[in-house]
Amino acid sequence: MENKPFWEQTYGDKSVSTFSKGPTVDVKEFYGIFPPHSLVLDVGCGEGRNSIFLAGEGHKVEAFDLSENGVAKAREIAREQGVEAAFFQQDLGEFAFQKDYDVILSHRVLHLPRKAVRDAFIQKMQRHTKPGGYNVIGIFTNRKPATPDNAPYTHSLFYVGELPEKYAGWEIVHHAEGVFTDTHPGGIHHEHAYERIIARRLA
Repeated sequence: MENKPFWEQTYGDKSVSTFSKGPTVDVKEFYGIFPPHSLVLDVGCGEGRNSIFLAGEGHKVEAFDLSENGVAKAREIAREQGVEAAFFQQDLGEFAFQKDYDVILSHRVLHLPRKAVRDAFIQKMQRHTKPGGYNVIGIFTNRKPATPDNAPYTHSLFYVGELPEKYAGWEIVHHAEGVFTDTHPGGIHHEHAYERIIARRLA
């Protein structure tokens, strides 16, 4: 798909998963610490891998993505699996918080916008997280450059340590940083540097 990121094509193909099936590794390991029946916001939900998992665990999930194809695919997968989640199309830079959440997730998204946009959004996430609630974030860092096919859409790789620094005053429940490789449909291979945290708001 010319002038579109690779994921747009596979979001439109219901026979494949653009990323791994099931929840991200941090959500799979730590979801048990979330309050029962949490109100969850999934920012940049893609095909809904975390949203659908958490909805199946009894949480009330709202989820958005910039991609119309991603949102449509997430809705279809949720319907097939018999779970309910509120999926909608939205640009995170234009999203206006109307409520506070127990859990706010964002994976592989916040390095895509311009730095001013993503920093402002993180501040909004923090303000709209309930006391005792969690932010669960995974981003790419500049330990590795953006892959050539992702580079046109990647506007603000984090520096290593920048993400946890933004959560000074929060309890860091989980922190990991390193490099990983992944493969996507069509034989696309990537190597990324990542950092992720689970942070709990104390007050």
